[in-house]
Amino acid sequence: MPTFESNGEQIFFVDEGEGPAILFIHSLGTNNYLYRDQIAALKANYRCIAPDCRGHGASSYSDTFSFDDIVGDHKALLDHLNIDKCHIVGLSMGGPIALCLNRLNPDIALSMTIADSFARLRDGSEDRIYATQEAVAYLSMQEFGSQYAGDRLMPTTPMDKLDELAAEISKCPPKAYVDTIRGLLTYDASGDLALVKAPTMVVIGDSDDATPMAESEFIRDGIAGSEIKVIPDAGHLSTIDSPDEFIAELKAFLTAQS
Repeated sequence: MPTFESNGEQIFFVDEGEGPAILFIHSLGTNNYLYRDQIAALKANYRCIAPDCRGHGASSYSDTFSFDDIVGDHKALLDHLNIDKCHIVGLSMGGPIALCLNRLNPDIALSMTIADSFARLRDGSEDRIYATQEAVAYLSMQEFGSQYAGDRLMPTTPMDKLDELAAEISKCPPKAYVDTIRGLLTYDASGDLALVKAPTMVVIGDSDDATPMAESEFIRDGIAGSEIKVIPDAGHLSTIDSPDEFIAELKAFLTAQS
C-alpha cells in the first residue's frame, strides 16, 4: 500500500491510472472508498489520486490535529507525487478542504467539483460537535458508523452498501473523528469562493438533507461561472447512492475542460 509521511503521520493513498491528475478528497469519517466506483470508471483516462485523511481509513493518527493539517497533507501528497496541477473533486468535508487548498495554492486547480458540500459556517455547529463527542464516547465506531450510514444514504440504497460504509467509518478512531469535525465545522470557507478561478461544477444529491440545496446555491453564487448539477435518487453521499449518475456528470465536466 503506498504511503508517505506528512507532518509526522503516515498518509495512505490510492494512485491509479494515467493522464491528467484528479485529486479526490473524501468526506468526514470515510476514506478513499468513497470514490471506488468513480476511480474504476476514470482511471483509463486520468491519474486518480485518493488519499485517506489522517485518522481515516489506513492513514495513521497519533496526536491532535487541525483542519490546516488535513489541508497540508493533501498539498504534501501532490508535492510527493510531483503534481503541480490537477482536477480536484471534494465531497462534503472534501469541499472546504478543496477550497482552502485552492486559496493557499491559487494555480493548483485545473477544475473543481464540489459535491454534497458547504462553505459557510452554520448555526448549531458547536452543538453538533458536542453531540458527536457524546455519541462516540458511548457508542462503538461500528455502531456510530451504522447510524451515520442510515442517516446519510438513501433508503433505496442496498443494505450491503450501508454495511460497507459503516465498516469504513469504524476504522476512524473516535478522537480523530472529533478532531476532524471540530476543525471542519469551525472553518469558514465562504471567503475562499471568490478565489476559485478554475471551471467549477457544484453537485448535490436531490435528497441531501445534511447539506441542502441552499448550501450548493451559496457555493455556486460565490464562484463565478460555476453551475449546479443535481444527482437523482441520491442523499448526502451521491458517489455511493447514485455512482453511475455521478460518474456521467463528472466525465462530461472533465471532458469539457480538455
